Amino acid sequence: MIFQNLDPCKALQEYVNLYRIRHFVIPPGMKPFPKPYPPHPEQCIIFYPRGAETVNFAYDPLKVIRPRSVIAGQYTRRIDRVSLNSEIIIILVVFKPGALHRLTGIPFSLLIDQVVDLEAVYPKKAREVNNRLGSCENLQEMIGIIELFLIELTASPKIPLRRTERIFDYMLRNTSNCNLDWLAREACLSIRQFERQSRDYVGVSPKYFARIARFSKTYYLGIENLRPNWLDVSINFGYNDYQHLVRDYKEFTNSTPKGFLVEESRSLERALGLR
Repeated sequence: MIFQNLDPCKALQEYVNLYRIRHFVIPPGMKPFPKPYPPHPEQCIIFYPRGAETVNFAYDPLKVIRPRSVIAGQYTRRIDRVSLNSEIIIILVVFKPGALHRLTGIPFSLLIDQVVDLEAVYPKKAREVNNRLGSCENLQEMIGIIELFLIELTASPKIPLRRTERIFDYMLRNTSNCNLDWLAREACLSIRQFERQSRDYVGVSPKYFARIARFSKTYYLGIENLRPNWLDVSINFGYNDYQHLVRDYKEFTNSTPKGFLVEESRSLERALGLR
């Protein structure tokens, strides 16, 4: 079984932040709890070389089975994920903010809280990739197939590189220093132009993207520690007070910081001892 993140090859580092690799084998008799997955500041392509999973918004009974590969837009709500099979492999390609819009030309305002079947966007190429992934025996071979597909995409991007993408990268690293006027000036745009490009590139406004990015950092700190001092966390990440942190958790996870970590502690990777 595997639970790790990998860096992309050098040829893809302009576009791709990392790969999240998940390989779970569920023992007979184990009934996994849903994996609560909150919003993160990312747009992705997700491959399922083996097995499938259902996805639903928190406390929503409607469960959707995802196709073999999808383009995932910016999520603003928590989803719960459950494997349908005793073995599942997930390879999640996390792109740099805005890079997937540049490659596909898709306005990501159309993909808020949604995915689209990759085969609907690239019928022949994606189908071939999915078929080849299904017959692979090892992770290295799978990554190689995916990277060849991505390198082919980067050879003919739909939109040229713009300064806006660099600004979103800055926002990921500096979540507590995101003044809209300053960001727009750095992008050489008016505020209105910057907000419009933001919705095309990442699906949401710059202010909302910065909120998700800041929340995401508190989430990763929390799951590494499971018993953080939440007051210290709120101060360290630029929240006015603890209650403002709680507000973000209620919006993005349908729970409080402590309550969400209790749910997270029951996730499949923890039950299998991978985290």
